Amino acid sequence: MCSIAGASLALSAIGTGMSAMGQVNQANAQSQAAAYQAQVARNNQIIADQNAKVALDAGRVQEQNQRLKTAALIGSQRAAIAGSGLDANTGSAVDLQSDAAMLGEQDARTIYQNAKLKAYGYETQASSQGAQAGLLDTQAANAQSAGTLGVMTSLISGASTVSDKWSKWISTGSGSGTTIQADNPLVAFS
Repeated sequence: MCSIAGASLALSAIGTGMSAMGQVNQANAQSQAAAYQAQVARNNQIIADQNAKVALDAGRVQEQNQRLKTAALIGSQRAAIAGSGLDANTGSAVDLQSDAAMLGEQDARTIYQNAKLKAYGYETQASSQGAQAGLLDTQAANAQSAGTLGVMTSLISGASTVSDKWSKWISTGSGSGTTIQADNPLVAFS
């Protein structure tokens, strides 16, 4: 028959095992959550890198379109000047066309510079997401390490408790087969 001390000893051992299992499950859950978040950050990094490329490509197209608009404007100016009977290659007509070309080129460069700034914002975002992914990978690894330490702590603490209860059980003679009677004579514990 089992004594109360023996039952306490058994329950302590079972509790130690369950505590260790809980530590493992918690570590796995934390590690998996961090790994998932790291993958999301890597996906966001890829998207931000793609957005940077799209912004630069769109900026180049808009820059080229602005140059075409400027060329069309200069062509219209030349046609209007020639249509009014003036020489489009001399005097103020040349100055007018030169100013239009200069302002059009400035607009084209501004458009591309703005696209580069937008792309830089996406590149910065991508870099930040990459760093976040690395941090979360470390967090996932640390969760596993913490889980291992938690399991070892639970086992060592539990072993100490079980050992203490075992020692008390043996020293009281409960482990030698003696029977301890409860107040109710129909129920006996050993």
